[in-house]
Amino acid sequence: MSDFDVLIVGTGIVGHASAFTLSRLGLRVGVVGQSGIKANVQRTANGRPPFGNRVFAIRPSIKKFLTESLVWDGLSKERIQSITRMNVEGDAGERLTLDAHEAGVLELAWIVESENLKKSITKQLTNEPMVTQFNADITDVQRGGDEVRLATSQGLFTCKLLIGADGSKSMVRRCCDIKIQSRDYKYTGLVANFSIAHAHRGAAYQQMGSSGVIGYLPLPGNLVSVVWSTSDDLSGKINEETILSELKNRYDPLNIVSMESSLGRFPLKRGTPSSAAIDRVILVGDAAHQFLPLAGQGLNVGLADVETLASVVKDCGDVDPGCLSVTNRYRRARREEIESFTRFTELIHDMSSSDKAIYRTFQRFGFGAVNQIGILKRFFIDKALG
Repeated sequence: MSDFDVLIVGTGIVGHASAFTLSRLGLRVGVVGQSGIKANVQRTANGRPPFGNRVFAIRPSIKKFLTESLVWDGLSKERIQSITRMNVEGDAGERLTLDAHEAGVLELAWIVESENLKKSITKQLTNEPMVTQFNADITDVQRGGDEVRLATSQGLFTCKLLIGADGSKSMVRRCCDIKIQSRDYKYTGLVANFSIAHAHRGAAYQQMGSSGVIGYLPLPGNLVSVVWSTSDDLSGKINEETILSELKNRYDPLNIVSMESSLGRFPLKRGTPSSAAIDRVILVGDAAHQFLPLAGQGLNVGLADVETLASVVKDCGDVDPGCLSVTNRYRRARREEIESFTRFTELIHDMSSSDKAIYRTFQRFGFGAVNQIGILKRFFIDKALG
């Protein structure tokens, strides 16, 4: 008998979400990683934690999944901001607006801090008796027969299904010799929070232009999270002392006043594994796909991996969650969204980063067409809603 039905390598949001979701199907789950999720305990003068500079735009389908998983109920509601409108602009003045009212819904998405999600997920996982967590480094993965053998610094563990939720540099992927196609965009993502003089009223703003893609995501009160994807050359010239003036000179729809967080940086790359599932091994989250950030959508795709996997296991693999039918169905189910999202984000990047006239013409035509043709606008709203 295997030590576990499922072993998960990775202790981030997607790894822990996989653990409690699969454990609720009655499976014995082990979580392997160097450390569990820890919430930021820093406090401001009023005793409340400052808003972190890493946020996610949770789409309705993922909110439903988090609600059913009881994670949403555990979030600090005063730290969540709904989005009711999305304003997208080109640097030539073209505009596109997606409105919740037009979609017949109250909200398009919800902005949630990484730390808020971490705290709620940690609480859910602590209450799961079917989950065992232990700190260890993995050194090898051996597949064969009806189980997987995971060699770690704490010894050898066996399972029926191994899940790699260990990020873009996944050790599980490496040990299983799953090849990856990559592209270095030579762009950097800059993230920071700012106070604003003009009320955002639940609207998100984004500009695609020669400076890259600059997004303003609303936070509770008079705050916004700015996510700026720009060239390595330009990002290298920007620091915490200059970013405010740089944004004001380039794109400032809400009259930013001061920076209210540290400045975060992350390189922008694409990583596409040759397969998200092989014999008794499944990849989820950044281990399975890495693409350009678009309003914090990467986590949505990672949690959609988890939701799909749980559904597939429930349908055909609760006795043997690593059986061939599970890995095959999971791979087929996730291929379309991952491929389409990768192509879409690359198109956005190429349109904003290239000075070729064809991209500029396509951008202007596309904005106008979507604004004027109701069925196209509804399509983009539906995509935003997930």
